Amino acid sequence: MQVPSDTLIHLPTGDALPFDLEGPPRAGGENAIRFGRFCALPHSRQLLLDGNPCEIGGRAFDLLMLLLRSRGSIVSKEEIFDAVWPSMVVEECNLRFQIGSLRRALGDHRDMIKTIVRRGYMLVQQGAAEEIEPATPSTARTRMPLGSEMEKPYVALIEDEDGVRHAIARLLRSVGLAVGTFASVAAYEESDTLYRADCLILDVCLPGRSGLDFQAELIKSGLRQRIVFISGHADIPMSVRAMKAGAVEFLTKPVRYQDLLSAVDLAINS
Repeated sequence: MQVPSDTLIHLPTGDALPFDLEGPPRAGGENAIRFGRFCALPHSRQLLLDGNPCEIGGRAFDLLMLLLRSRGSIVSKEEIFDAVWPSMVVEECNLRFQIGSLRRALGDHRDMIKTIVRRGYMLVQQGAAEEIEPATPSTARTRMPLGSEMEKPYVALIEDEDGVRHAIARLLRSVGLAVGTFASVAAYEESDTLYRADCLILDVCLPGRSGLDFQAELIKSGLRQRIVFISGHADIPMSVRAMKAGAVEFLTKPVRYQDLLSAVDLAINS
């Protein structure tokens, strides 16, 4: 089974920007900011898709303008709070709500908003960068400038399908995470990183013990690791059992990369 590759690895650099911030003036002297099929009108605070208005809230529009003006670079959560909620004390759940509102406004193009774990958010034009590949000197400047492996958040991935395991591991490493991959619960338990994970991505159906059984064992032993479940054979009772036992998220295969990154971000930062 293949996981769809709707993820971000590197961005255009130099003068090749994914957004046109010098759009032609509209009626009333207003300049349009075009990105993909969208057009943002700062003065009238409108978002258009192919010339048609999109429903978007005020805070979500402020967030969109901040991401657009960052020209494809990462905008930290602190920068977002200062720009969108100036002189206000705001809970992070409000930021997540507005990110969700902005993604809903973008509709089928919601994946233009990328979550960069422990760094913030960015907006890229679809198709600008979708290929997964290792860092090279020319692309390294677009990755997260983290230190040693021990300084990075550590994600343990237990998945028995080789293709899915390798694809997800490459995705997580591309956004600056340290990743350990395991084909079974037994292999994870034999590793020298046991219980060190900031987030555990766990398939439900595994050889030997299932993901749900392993979750129950962890709880019984007093180790409440932050777990994101993935499954290609899930049903409602499975997902209810996992969430009631404290799972951060329960995702079904094929897993959308952005959904997985958002769940991992929530697990690491909560």
